[in-house]
Amino acid sequence: MFKIARLELRGKSRGSTLIVFSLIATAILTYYILKFGVNLDRGIYTINVPIGFKSFDVSPNPDLTVNGDVVILRGNLKSYSAFDEFRNYIRSEYNRYLNEKYGDYAFPVLIRLHKVSTGMVVKVEREEVPKEKPKKERKKAVENVSVVDVGEVGKVGKVGKVEKVEKEGKVSLGEFYLPENLRPPILLEKFAYAFILILPFYFLAQAFTSSFMEDKVARRFDVLLSVVSEGRFLIEKMTPYLTVGLAISILIALIFKSVIMIPLLMVIMVAILSIDSFLVFISRSYKELSFITVVVTLVVTTYLFIPAVFSFIPMSEISPVTLIVRSIGGEFVGLNEILISIVHLSIISITLLYVTSNSFEFMYSHGLITKLIEVTTKLTDSYLKVFLFVTVSIPLVFLIEFFMLSVTFPFKSYALILIVLAFVEEFFKCLFIYSASLKGLNPYLSAFLSAFGFFLGEKFILLSVIPIEMFGLLTIPLLAHILSALVFTLTMRFGFKFGLLSASSVHSIYNGLILCMLLR
Repeated sequence: MFKIARLELRGKSRGSTLIVFSLIATAILTYYILKFGVNLDRGIYTINVPIGFKSFDVSPNPDLTVNGDVVILRGNLKSYSAFDEFRNYIRSEYNRYLNEKYGDYAFPVLIRLHKVSTGMVVKVEREEVPKEKPKKERKKAVENVSVVDVGEVGKVGKVGKVEKVEKEGKVSLGEFYLPENLRPPILLEKFAYAFILILPFYFLAQAFTSSFMEDKVARRFDVLLSVVSEGRFLIEKMTPYLTVGLAISILIALIFKSVIMIPLLMVIMVAILSIDSFLVFISRSYKELSFITVVVTLVVTTYLFIPAVFSFIPMSEISPVTLIVRSIGGEFVGLNEILISIVHLSIISITLLYVTSNSFEFMYSHGLITKLIEVTTKLTDSYLKVFLFVTVSIPLVFLIEFFMLSVTFPFKSYALILIVLAFVEEFFKCLFIYSASLKGLNPYLSAFLSAFGFFLGEKFILLSVIPIEMFGLLTIPLLAHILSALVFTLTMRFGFKFGLLSASSVHSIYNGLILCMLLR
C-alpha cells in the first residue's frame, strides 16, 4: 500500500529538506505576522530629527526638515506625502495628549463602529414630533434618555438606557474614533498576511511538478503503471505533498485560532496540485512546462486574490482567500460561505485529476490541441458524459475568464473583452462536440447537450446573485448557446479551428448586441 508515496519519499532527499524548510518558514512568518504585523509603511519617509514614528527614518537629506515650529518641504510629491503623514501623526499625538489630560471633556463627539449585516432590512418609522416641554420637565427627561442599541446583529431596535460616564473618566481612543479620523478599512495588510500564508503551498506544488515532470521525461510511467493504476498512481504521488500541506494548514489554524483555515487552505493546495499535474500532461519538455507554469500560476493567483478586493459583493466568496482575509480580521464566516468557496475549486480539482488519470496513454503526443482532443474523445463515449463534462468545466472556464478579464480590462475596449470571453466559452463547448463526433455520436444532439450543459453550469454559479424574478429572462442566453453550438457543428467539417472561430464570432456578436441594449 502507498508504494508510489514511499518511492517518492525515498528518492527525494532534497524535497524533504524543502518540505522541512517550508514548515519552519511558515511557523516563523506566521509568528512574525502575529507579533509585529506587516509593516508596509516602515521607513518610507525621511526627516532630519527623530520623532519616534515608524514611517520616518532620520536622514541628512530628508523629505521633511523640522526647525522649531517650522516644517520645510522639498517641493516634490514624496515630500508632500511625507508632510501629510507627519501632520496626521501630530494630530493623533495631540488627541492622545488631550485625552490623557482632560478625558471625555476634550471629545464631545466620539464614534464607535458596529458591524451590521447588509442583508438585514430595518424599517424606520418616523415618530410624531412632540410639543416643546417646559424647562423643568426637560431636565427630568434628560436623565431618562433612551437610545437605539445596534451593538448586536439581529437586535436592531432594542431600546436601552444610556450608561452614565464618569466625568473624570478617560476614553480609550483605540475603541472610539473621532469624526475626522474615521476611515474605511484597508485590506492591504490582510492581503499580505494571506499571501504569505499561501506561499508555502506554491513551493510544495513546484516540488511536486518537478518530480512529476522528471518521471515523465525519464519514462518511468511505463514501469510504475505496471504496478498500480493511473488514478492510484496520481493520488499516491500527491500524498506526501498533501500531508505536508495539511500539517502547514493545521499549524496556521492553531496560530490564528481559526479551524476554518484548514479546509480553505487545503482546497487551494489540492487545486494547485491537480492543475500542475494536468500541466505536466500537456507539456512536452521542462522548458515548455516552465513557461506554462508561470502563466497558470498567475491565472490561479488572480482567481484567488482579486475577488477578495471586492469582498463587499457576493461573488467574492467564490475565492477562499476572501474568507481567509475575513477570518484573519476576526469576522465570522458561515458554513454556507465556506461551501460556496470550496465547491468551485473542488470541482476543478476533481475534473482535472480525472482527466489527467485517463491521459497517460496520450502523454507523449505532440501538440496541445491534439492531446486535448484525444483525451476528450476517449472520455466522451456517451451523450450523458458530453453533458456532464461540459457542465463541470464551468468553474475552470470561470477561472480562465476571470484572468482574461483582468488582463483585457486595462485596454478599455469592450469589443476585445467580449471577443476573448466568447472564445474561451466556445472552446470548451466545441471541444466536447468535436470529440463526441469523432466517437461516432450525433453531432447535433451533442451540440444541444453541450449548449444546455454549459448554460446550466454557468447560471448555477450566479444563483446567489441573480434574483429569482430574473430567471425568466434566461431563455435568450440559452438560445444563443444553442445557436453558436450549431454553427460549430455545421462548420467543423472544415477543421476544429475554423469551426471554433465561426462559433466564437456568433457568440461575440450576441454579446455585443446585449451590451448595446444595456448601454442604451
